Amino acid sequence: MAYTEILTTYDVTAEQWDTQIMEEYLGQVFWRFNMGPSDDACIQTKMDLTKKPGDAITINLRSKLQGGHVTGRNRGIGNEGKIDAYGQRITIDNDRQVIKFYDIPMSQQRVSWSLLQSGRSALVDAAKFQLEDDITTAMADTAAGRVRGRYLYGAVDSNWNATHATALTNVDNTADQLTTGMIDIGKRKAVLTVNATAKIRPMKVMVGQAYQEWFTFVGHTYCVRDMILNDAAWRNAQLNIPPGSNGDSVIYTGSSFKGSWNGVLVYEWDRVPLVSSTIQVGHNLLMGAQAGAVCWGQMSKFGEEFNDIGHEVSYELHEIRGIKKVVYGRNAIDSSISDEDNGVVHIFGAAVAD
Repeated sequence: MAYTEILTTYDVTAEQWDTQIMEEYLGQVFWRFNMGPSDDACIQTKMDLTKKPGDAITINLRSKLQGGHVTGRNRGIGNEGKIDAYGQRITIDNDRQVIKFYDIPMSQQRVSWSLLQSGRSALVDAAKFQLEDDITTAMADTAAGRVRGRYLYGAVDSNWNATHATALTNVDNTADQLTTGMIDIGKRKAVLTVNATAKIRPMKVMVGQAYQEWFTFVGHTYCVRDMILNDAAWRNAQLNIPPGSNGDSVIYTGSSFKGSWNGVLVYEWDRVPLVSSTIQVGHNLLMGAQAGAVCWGQMSKFGEEFNDIGHEVSYELHEIRGIKKVVYGRNAIDSSISDEDNGVVHIFGAAVAD
């Protein structure tokens, strides 16, 4: 009697597992609410290279129209405006999480849970943490796109110094703890072209039948602690919320989402970078649209290799991807203009441990 059986080693099963892995770990990533394929997302995701060859992708950026406004009987020809085109090139490469088990029969005999299943779960966790770390590292890069209009050191703009390490020494634990006022300054840096060339676009979020425009602020736990405990403006705003009207209020929940302030969604995250200077400083991020990009050439793919007649096995999760903060490369077109971050304002606040 002939029959057909789909075994666990068949490709169709592997593809289902690969899809499950990607959905599972991306659904747990801290940055997930800020990620999307649109250029209105804070972290733009690009899948182009999963469908065609290549090891790099260029995200196209353009300036606003310069000139070109004609009124009355003035001629359009000869008075045309122009736009400048820029590109952010992102190179992709292997990113692998690998684990190996030895003496599987005896190892499994010693525990009451599935050893191999736990290995797969560990790979998913590792992929999640790695993507989070890689996005955070890219967004907190201070080597490119550094202009005064994208940085705030402490409570006042005058703490700025062209040398990053020097500016950090101006942050102290008395005057420069995080406040709503610092978030306000950061937002003004985003929307007003002071010490910068371009505005930062807010991300667009569909709420009901209409779009809303928001910025996102991600602050270190120590920085958010100081704002919640010591900033009267934040405390008064929270205390004036009627009970039950805001389930995400810090008063009612320990969620990482702390609420909104002046068009900025405020999040707390313990893995925001900490920087050692005169005191410990938190590198907080206020982000708008297209602040960074994640480009995949291959989504998570599960692989396995058995040795020694099944007594040894290696598992891996393999992606091909690249991550970068988006920087307007203006200097290549106009040497009088510095390159600047496209969608992030770096806000440094005191982050002294308890």
